[in-house]
Amino acid sequence: MEIKTFTVADLKGALESEDFWLTDPLPITKHRARSFIRNPRAEPNDTVLLVAYQDDRIVGYIGILPDHIFIDEISYKLGWLTGWWVDRSCAGAGVGTILLFKALNAYNQHIGLSGSSRDARKALDASRRFVAVRSLNGLDIRLRLNLSRRIPRKSPAMKPFRVVFKVLDVVLDEVMNIRRYTRQPGDHTDQHLSFEFISTIDYETNQFIRHHNQKDLTRKDKSDLDWIMNIPWVISTPMKDTTSKRYYFSSRAKRFFYFGVKVFRRDAGLIGFLLCKVRNARMGVMYSYFDSMHAPSLAAAAVRQALAMEAAVLSLYDDRLIAGFSRLGCPCWSAKKISRGFSLSKAFADASRADFRIQGGDGDLVFY
Repeated sequence: MEIKTFTVADLKGALESEDFWLTDPLPITKHRARSFIRNPRAEPNDTVLLVAYQDDRIVGYIGILPDHIFIDEISYKLGWLTGWWVDRSCAGAGVGTILLFKALNAYNQHIGLSGSSRDARKALDASRRFVAVRSLNGLDIRLRLNLSRRIPRKSPAMKPFRVVFKVLDVVLDEVMNIRRYTRQPGDHTDQHLSFEFISTIDYETNQFIRHHNQKDLTRKDKSDLDWIMNIPWVISTPMKDTTSKRYYFSSRAKRFFYFGVKVFRRDAGLIGFLLCKVRNARMGVMYSYFDSMHAPSLAAAAVRQALAMEAAVLSLYDDRLIAGFSRLGCPCWSAKKISRGFSLSKAFADASRADFRIQGGDGDLVFY
């Protein structure tokens, strides 16, 4: 077995190589490769992809996203594992473990993993090189029923009745809209709010973010958020293409985009900034910056954006936003707790005792 290492510089060359994109499976997509190349926290010689070959056939690969984390005011370079795949025919041959240890060596034992799959967690546990630092706890708020999609997906035999479910969606969601509109006047926190939408971080927003990100694990700023918003890993397409059939991780969706929203109060000026991701019928607040006293206003802003985007589900990961939403008393169909695990290599064994905040987009979670 041969393991090939691709750096940022190597990926630049791969984008111009026709042969690299003819393999099946693909170890990376072109738009993800472009994102890796433009990562503001990556250096040309950073390893970003490891590919295992057996008899000239790809049998495994692992992507690595270069980043910086901040623990007790010290900055560390690390790589987040992403897109870790091993051919089932090679199960038990140790391909995944070899890739993992190669990644650890490439980043001086400084590796992290966010929201890992069951197989990935097993591999991490077996390696004995990782510790769980903490979980990212969130809330999925169902604002629209979306029965016409949910029921046929769970029960294909119900597909002929999709029109009936669409009618129910319209009627029942309108009932919920009336309930929201007829809340007590004191609950209408969003009445005094106004918004400015941005696709790149302006000077005012960057200064605001820097004032509010000092406790964040990754301390994102203008260059990071501009990169995330404008060079996505997932692109909007009406159907699957040949690439998505050869790449075993998410690369397309019918609807996928990011937007930044500056939130203003009439009596206080700029009070918050939200970076939101819309994927199909779900909107998530991936990064949020505000003072805790404005949590209900920012939660109201998030709900308002989700409704305007016709999102069925709003995902919140900031515990202050979640508490703010509870204080709003906003009617919804359901609110379900969710959790994403974060692990760091044992070089960060003491990180669990440090004081930092994990945001909803940290690791590679913002990209899917």
